[in-house]
Amino acid sequence: MTDQEIKTAYERDGYVVVKDIINNQDLDPIRDFIKAKVDTYSDELYSEGKLSSRYEDESFERRYAAICEELDILPRNWAFGMFGREFYDLYNLPGVLDVLRLLLGSEVSNIGTPALRTKLPRSVITSFPWHQDSQYLDQSTIGKKEKHTESLHMVTVWVPLVEATVENGCCWVIPGSHRWGLLDGARGADSNVRMEEDVEARGTPVPIPLNPGGALFMSNLCVHTSKVNTTRKSRWSIDFRYFPTPDRADLTDEQREAAEFVKDKALAGGRVPLVVLTAGHKPTWEEWETQISAQQARRNQR
Repeated sequence: MTDQEIKTAYERDGYVVVKDIINNQDLDPIRDFIKAKVDTYSDELYSEGKLSSRYEDESFERRYAAICEELDILPRNWAFGMFGREFYDLYNLPGVLDVLRLLLGSEVSNIGTPALRTKLPRSVITSFPWHQDSQYLDQSTIGKKEKHTESLHMVTVWVPLVEATVENGCCWVIPGSHRWGLLDGARGADSNVRMEEDVEARGTPVPIPLNPGGALFMSNLCVHTSKVNTTRKSRWSIDFRYFPTPDRADLTDEQREAAEFVKDKALAGGRVPLVVLTAGHKPTWEEWETQISAQQARRNQR
């Protein structure tokens, strides 16, 4: 796709799929991170007598699913950490930054943490209902409706680590839904946001099957979902979010307030947004790691 084709598709639909934008080997550090964590997890459970096998001969896609299957659990979230040099490099992938420059401009930060999706077989709780990412960003309290980032343009980058298919629960989007504004919805007891409107009656859902190396770029107001994984393997993916750097980007007062909200929420959680595009200083991995250590120390002192 040309730069203009990418911009036109994104502005029209609220998302754009760019294939072969990432070298598959550049995703290996994230896969290796997952493998190491699953290896440690299986060793611990096996040594405690809670697993009949370490499942070390299973494939990357099947091993964690097999472990959870024996334990009879279907976790909603990945619980083994998401920080390290691997993630700094992920946020700075050259192909991703090239597209972000087209969509968000020249002063851009990552929010500082990704969402690592295990998408286990038969897991309903990871079949996220229709939502907009701003709803998850804005709402922290179950049942409490809040709207903070409707005016702020943010971009989610969704990257498959294995082939994402309709059968294993790829993303679905509703083209043009980013023009609907921030819709009403609230977190339920399972922490998933549920919309109050029947969005499928308003727009036509489109599946986004995608191979590793491709990326789905979505507006924070694009309505999207994923469905149940009907295979026996995990559908591994990772998504991460970018927003205009509050003190550097050209923003309206309302947009700057929203950007500060995103930054403050990250800091309150012990994270530090990472500047990835700028005309000024861009932190090295070592500088960012030091900033995060300092922020977590301040948080622990409160």
